[in-house]
Amino acid sequence: MSSALADAIEMARPRNDLGSASPFSGLRRRHAHTVDVVAQSVAATAPAGVLLVHPAAAYARSGSFAFLDIAITITLVVGVGLVIGMFARRIASTGSLYTFAVRGLGSHVGLIAGAALGIGYIAVAINTLTAGSLRLASLIGGDTPSPWLTIALITGFGAVIAFVVARGLRMSTRMLLVLESVAVVTVLGLSIAALSLTRWDVGLLVPRAADFSLEAVITGVAFALIGFVGFESGAALGPETRRPFAAVPRAVMVSVGATGLVMLVGTAAQLSIVAERPGAASLSAVTGLSRLIDLIVAISFLACALAMTNAATRLAFAMSREGLLPRSFGVVSRRGVPAVGGILLTAAITAVPVTVLAWGGSRQDIRIVTAPASILGFVLAYALVCAAAPFFLARIGELTVRAVVLSALPLGGLLCVLGFYLAATLRDNLAGLVWAVGILGAVVVAGSLRMARHPRVAARIGVHDWPTDADCIDGPERT
Repeated sequence: MSSALADAIEMARPRNDLGSASPFSGLRRRHAHTVDVVAQSVAATAPAGVLLVHPAAAYARSGSFAFLDIAITITLVVGVGLVIGMFARRIASTGSLYTFAVRGLGSHVGLIAGAALGIGYIAVAINTLTAGSLRLASLIGGDTPSPWLTIALITGFGAVIAFVVARGLRMSTRMLLVLESVAVVTVLGLSIAALSLTRWDVGLLVPRAADFSLEAVITGVAFALIGFVGFESGAALGPETRRPFAAVPRAVMVSVGATGLVMLVGTAAQLSIVAERPGAASLSAVTGLSRLIDLIVAISFLACALAMTNAATRLAFAMSREGLLPRSFGVVSRRGVPAVGGILLTAAITAVPVTVLAWGGSRQDIRIVTAPASILGFVLAYALVCAAAPFFLARIGELTVRAVVLSALPLGGLLCVLGFYLAATLRDNLAGLVWAVGILGAVVVAGSLRMARHPRVAARIGVHDWPTDADCIDGPERT
């Protein structure tokens, strides 16, 4: 067998029909490793920060069904991850879900997915940059730090994010790996310690019939989904990754598994605290390490802001190369990085909280818009990708019953979650939802008008990476 393969390779004729450049020319291709993709995806979910903030709120929403909500959410996200893998094994693009949706449902529906995904990335980046800076400000300036201290920290961390994004992919992903690994290991240690202190009382992990409410459970799943959004962001690194068709699907599922494990352990610890000590409903109250926990949350959230900015920069890069966005977002530096686009996006992400706080606003004023924008953006993008998968596979002649089922199940779950979330938000945060939908609609309309006015742009929508002569084993054929 090995000799036959060697003979085939030796007798093979070099190809000279692949071309000398891909649509992503200038980008430093094929240099990142699987660990870089995993670091990007895991950091975008901010498991350590989310774990220390969300479980208590989840219990307040769903009672003893909080752990079940996490389990349902993990199942839903695994389904979405499998659908993303159907695309990622066949297409590599910095546009990730946007490009996938275009390839399955066409340019206009794909544009909705891309706009939703971009708004989701930016909304989470704004929220985590603000939250992380506020946590550090409280450690430095006390419980009520000066708004100007927070503004200074946001500006400083924004500058750091811009610098790291502009320097290169591997620098940012390795930094993300270190920061989030330290945070996750510490949080898991604290969770296990809390379980020990509460004598492993996990009675609240078993749902009680008295707590059941379909609306509460589904709303709880929507809330828990916040802890997983961004897990797909590693797909945006496909063109920059070695063996992307293998590395990206694997990394996406590893990030889901890692985040899910942290969430399950952390939620179990949180519920054991509630069961054993109802008045102490947090890890900080049980362990007495509130300052350490605030530091961990801040680190995790700031790493998330960096990861989300990374992903948004790659998405903008793809849209720029297609002609939807200004050329500056598609320009690459000598390092093969879309540095200008990253700096511009970071400046916008930083400017929003700085402006709000400088005018006397608060983080809650920011979250009024960023919370619905992030959930609406990500859930809509995930749903459209699930809907696109069967059409894409049918178009390339690879549709199977299994693929249809794997796509339909998470699609149904996402639509259910989105419907309940929109209904709850209409009741509780109408103004924020109007802003989120308005921003999404404005972006889609602007993109549609550009496609209508420039047929060449419409023809390029959904661009993805492809092999070049230089990617061949022997390189381009010499003539």
